[in-house]
Amino acid sequence: MKKQILLFLGFLIVLTIGCKSKHGISTAKNPAFVDKETPNSAKPFIVSDSTSTKTKKSNWKLVFSDEFNDTKIDTSKWNVENAPKKRVDIMLYSNDDQVQEKDGKAYIYYSKSSLNDTTYMAGRFNSNKKYAPTYGYFETRMHLVKPDGYQSAFWMMPEGNGMASTTTPDGTANDGAEIDIVEGNKLRSYSLGLHWDGYAKPAHKGTGSNIKKPNIHDTEYHIFALEWTPTYLKFYCDGKVVKEITDPKAIPQVAEYLYFSGSCFGKNDWLQGDVRKNDFIQKGGVAEAYIDYVRVYQTKEIK
Repeated sequence: MKKQILLFLGFLIVLTIGCKSKHGISTAKNPAFVDKETPNSAKPFIVSDSTSTKTKKSNWKLVFSDEFNDTKIDTSKWNVENAPKKRVDIMLYSNDDQVQEKDGKAYIYYSKSSLNDTTYMAGRFNSNKKYAPTYGYFETRMHLVKPDGYQSAFWMMPEGNGMASTTTPDGTANDGAEIDIVEGNKLRSYSLGLHWDGYAKPAHKGTGSNIKKPNIHDTEYHIFALEWTPTYLKFYCDGKVVKEITDPKAIPQVAEYLYFSGSCFGKNDWLQGDVRKNDFIQKGGVAEAYIDYVRVYQTKEIK
């Protein structure tokens, strides 16, 4: 009997260790994280790869998904932000009214606040402290808002307090980075890349690209994805690799959470337009971005 108890305790210890990564984040498949409405046949949408993906598409196993087919945001997976963000010349707010799940989509809304002429609203939601993997294939099918003083994005941040979670700047992204999978900031292109060692100069470092995509803001969905391994980052658009990063200093090696966000800008040199000069918004219009699904895959070989 004593031997059986010891064996059982040993099994529990092994099970507990096996379900945690070195960063304390669960890497085992949690059925609760997989949307029951995700097709059983779901695999990463990869149509070509000029740099020869080392992991076959068939090896990826679904570990997290949301098809957004309910009538409200799943709070077991997501946090809807309720907080202000100061821009240079405007104040930006997010709250529950700027994020809505309906008609099989998650919507992010953009509008002008009734408070004053310098306050705007845009939705944001993330999986911080609820789901934060290390490595995997991260894919979303979404429609970006057409930028005119506002933009939409799918990105990732270090678990915990985001960029503030990183240690003293060490010149690398190994201890965490902002990973921008897509930022819809231009009319015929979009941005992707990384930021690490905080945002303040001179410590801040980063790398990125402007990806030409003439039809990026048409009425169709587009699929954006990131393949993240210990040795490289591959960024995809509509199934094709558009950027690969292999510099060891630029590869995060810690858990990161998922982030969908809308944002508004006044005067700037990065985003198309100025929300203060956007007639549609100034006259009470509400712009929108929407997400059809988000899915995360992992492999036994890469965890």
